[in-house]
Amino acid sequence: MENLKNTNPPDGKKSRSKYVSAEQLIAKMKVAFTNAKQPEILTELVTVGITETQLDDYLTNIANLEQLSQQQKMEYGEQYAETDKFNLKRDEIDAAFTRHRNLAKIIFKGDRQANTTLGIDAGRKQAYAAWFQQVSNFYAQILANPTFKAKAASVNIDDVAIAAQQTALVEVSALKESQKKELGEAQRATDIRDTALDMLYPKYTQLVAFAKVLFRDDQTLEKLGIIVKRERSF
Repeated sequence: MENLKNTNPPDGKKSRSKYVSAEQLIAKMKVAFTNAKQPEILTELVTVGITETQLDDYLTNIANLEQLSQQQKMEYGEQYAETDKFNLKRDEIDAAFTRHRNLAKIIFKGDRQANTTLGIDAGRKQAYAAWFQQVSNFYAQILANPTFKAKAASVNIDDVAIAAQQTALVEVSALKESQKKELGEAQRATDIRDTALDMLYPKYTQLVAFAKVLFRDDQTLEKLGIIVKRERSF
């Protein structure tokens, strides 16, 4: 899904590569810990202190990591769903606002008070908070001024249209808060998974380091998921 941050663990051991996803690394570790239990491999690993009990513990941690990774994916899926709903609602509001604003430019042409008060002469805002304020102000100011309201109604920016936009603004505000909540939960799920991964990763790198010393047989190393660079023959 996302690439992992290249951070140094507290114990100073080798950090995870930022170019390898969590899912890829969990899969690599699972292969290594599982195949390390094969008798011909385990016999050698025991000589450097890696026991079957330890490998079983590591695989239990792998199962937990797989669950945490699934949870993280679910949380991001929910966050993306909320983002899509938010973007759709904002686009709907903005399409109506753009039409109303363009009509207002025509009917209030030359009216400095209206142009300034309604924000017609200001540039379009892109950032959400500024955009929300600009759109909210436009409709609120029309309702607050009888002259503005009468002129706006002449081009169908009437009470019904304004009420619909103001209701939609309330809805988009709620969707924004929901999106922020889901994003926070997704980030927390990622942090929990990555913390668990960082705790197990040094065990994996240690096993790999020992294996490279203990096993000169390329096939044995490949069983552990260790890529062996072969010299090219000419």
